[in-house]
Amino acid sequence: MNQSTRLFPILLVALATQSFGETLDEAWQVALSSHRQIAAATANRDAAGYELEQAKSARLPQLGLSSAYTVFDEAPGFSFGDITTGPLFDGDDYVSAGAEVSLPIYAGGAINSGIDAAEYGADAADDQLATVIQDIRLGVGERYVGVLRAERAVTVAESYVTSLRSHTDDTRNRYEIGDVPKNDYLAASVTLAGAEQQLLQAKNRLDYAQSAYNRFLGRSLTVPVSVDPSINVDGLIPVGAGLEELSTIARDSRHELAALGSQAQSLQSQADRARAAGRPQLSLTGGYRYLENQFLTDDQFWMAGVSFQWSLFDGGQARKQSASLEHKAMAVNYNRADLESQITLQVRRAWNNRIEAQNRLVVAESTVDQAIENLRVVRERYEAGASRNTEVLDAASLHEQSMSNRDNARFEVVLAKLRLARALGVL
Repeated sequence: MNQSTRLFPILLVALATQSFGETLDEAWQVALSSHRQIAAATANRDAAGYELEQAKSARLPQLGLSSAYTVFDEAPGFSFGDITTGPLFDGDDYVSAGAEVSLPIYAGGAINSGIDAAEYGADAADDQLATVIQDIRLGVGERYVGVLRAERAVTVAESYVTSLRSHTDDTRNRYEIGDVPKNDYLAASVTLAGAEQQLLQAKNRLDYAQSAYNRFLGRSLTVPVSVDPSINVDGLIPVGAGLEELSTIARDSRHELAALGSQAQSLQSQADRARAAGRPQLSLTGGYRYLENQFLTDDQFWMAGVSFQWSLFDGGQARKQSASLEHKAMAVNYNRADLESQITLQVRRAWNNRIEAQNRLVVAESTVDQAIENLRVVRERYEAGASRNTEVLDAASLHEQSMSNRDNARFEVVLAKLRLARALGVL
């Protein structure tokens, strides 16, 4: 190849448009089926479901069985003045057994309040699970983009090394024939060594990014990673929505707010249940009883009745417990109001970051073309003896930096969209 027509090898690898490797949707599915945080949140949700069933079962009849065997040192009898009977039982022991059933008629609202508290608790558990799922989806997206960013960094670093190696070979050949001073060859060699170190660092960061990605998906760290670089997350964010509209969407959609609201209502219902403990408790009772004896006309009988209980004074326990729960509900409501303000701020920040990233991408893409042209011109001038070696090295560095800036801007746009979707509660 003629020296005047040789250019630095420029590797411009754009993000591929065809689909290959693991897609982001596929990565989400893997994480959602294996992540420990989701398993823990699911277990909490299931536990809340059992608590709700337990609260509802308080409305049902309660059935109990009992039996006893008793031995006396001396069996008692009856005494009616001067008349005394023999032992009440046949021997010094007796057997008793029975079955009892009770059905609450009125519990002062305790049962209904308990069910309400459990239902709100179940709702909160559902929202907490949804929150964890969205956090996991964002975490997968960030690590997915991290792999793509690291891969592109390696590609750019390899391109930079290839370009510098070509230039170093040129300067060595020209130095050997006396066309350029030795300093040009030495400077190019030193710059090449620095680029090779950058390539080693980029490969190390890629290995870590792939390992972190595998770990987050619940895989072995050494599983080979291949991800699809074509990412389209535009459908997550409502088209044409302004900042105020997005803030409203976030306040309506964020599961964290819904969970805190349900927790506050659950605490209030628990307070109502505690207050109900000081009200009358009325139940229907019935049962069967067997009592071994030798004087009663019948040793087994059925019975039915009404049970009434009313704790007139408990030292203020029910009232104080209710007040404590009400104040806890107030605290949760205060936290919810504060979180609502934080979410509005999160949406504003994510909105601004997306705009910034998109604007940076426009600038970075135009800069790449300028850097390519600058490198071409400087290289031609150097081969013609009209520019210095340092200008060529600076132009190659600017070209490498412009490619890195463009790639980083592209990935920052994707991350900004993912984070905005998470701030909205629609990821």
